[in-house]
Amino acid sequence: MTKVILLYASWCHNCPKAEKIWRDLKEEHDFEYEEIDVESDEGQKIAQEYSVMAVPTTVIDGEVAFIGIPSKDEALESIK
Repeated sequence: MTKVILLYASWCHNCPKAEKIWRDLKEEHDFEYEEIDVESDEGQKIAQEYSVMAVPTTVIDGEVAFIGIPSKDEALESIK
């Protein structure tokens, strides 16, 4: 099963848009989804592991797939 991790931050103005896209897709499609705050200990570890320099960043199956907000079509295509 595809695993999607969205890295976000509370101060990020674009992160809610990315969260909405992934949450909407999660309602319609079967994949694992997790949102992780880069300011948390876990988030800092993951951000370092993937060399994340900006949020929102989407990691799909262990690889950075999007930096910024993907379109819904791009996001859907990435989980097929």
